[in-house]
Amino acid sequence: MAQDESHDADRDALIVILGGIEAALNAQDLSQALEYLDDNVIITYQDSTVTQGHSGATEYYNRMMEGAGAIVSDFSTKATVGAPAVFHGDTAVAYGTNVDHYVLTAGLEMDLNANWSMTARKVDGEWKVIALHFSSDLFDNPLLNNSRRLTRIVGVAGVLAGMFLMWLIGWMRRRRSA
Repeated sequence: MAQDESHDADRDALIVILGGIEAALNAQDLSQALEYLDDNVIITYQDSTVTQGHSGATEYYNRMMEGAGAIVSDFSTKATVGAPAVFHGDTAVAYGTNVDHYVLTAGLEMDLNANWSMTARKVDGEWKVIALHFSSDLFDNPLLNNSRRLTRIVGVAGVLAGMFLMWLIGWMRRRRSA
């Protein structure tokens, strides 16, 4: 499909927004990221949490990254645009991929390949993000892969422990018989 050249400046503005959000998140500066988002933005996160507005995004960020109950101790992202934005009047939809690096407070460190989509609206000449959606592969992701690895380790350890116990019981019975 051919690009509509009349939206080139708008596409450039959306790229600036994407880069600004990425830079703000990598600097862990939520207030800077919020400047690109509409006051009533809807965000769907990797864990299926949905928030509305700046206060919802702030609450989610604080729950995940701040304080004693934080789940994530460090985070960075690298986003890539999948194709030029599609325009519907003063609304644009864009999508792409991102690679997120998480360091969890429990010690697990992982990279997550994911997808994003964004809907933005132009009001009074300024673009603002009105919806963001992040998702990853339910069937192939680092958490599931770590779970599978742990299951294998526990399984092998269980078999080895069982073999050791069988040997020990046999050794003890032979000792009693002797």
